Amino acid sequence: MNLKISYKHIQSTAGIDDATRKKSEKLKKYFQGKLNLDWNFTVEKHAHIAHCHLTGDHIEFFAEATTDNLYSAIDEVVNHLERQVKRNKEQTRNKKHIGREYKAA
Repeated sequence: MNLKISYKHIQSTAGIDDATRKKSEKLKKYFQGKLNLDWNFTVEKHAHIAHCHLTGDHIEFFAEATTDNLYSAIDEVVNHLERQVKRNKEQTRNKKHIGREYKAA
C-alpha cells in the first residue's frame, strides 16, 4: 500500500500522519493487489477538509469530508470509502452469478 499525504494551510504533525495510516489500514483488507492512497488535508476558515483518492488494480474511488475536526473528517472519509468498496465488491459478485439457478438441497 502506497500512502501519500499532502497539506494545504496546515502544518504536518505526527499525530495526523499516524491517524491517517491507522485508518487507511482498514481499507487494505479489501484489496490483494496494488493500492495507492492520496490524502489531501486543507483548512479553510474553520472548516477542516479531508480528501482521499484511492486507486488500484482496475479501481478508482474518491471521498471527501468537511468537519470542524480533522480527525473526524478522516473517519468520515474512510467510512465513505469502505461503503463504496463494499458496494463495488457486491455488485461484481452479483454480476458473476446472474443467470445461474441455485437448486435447494
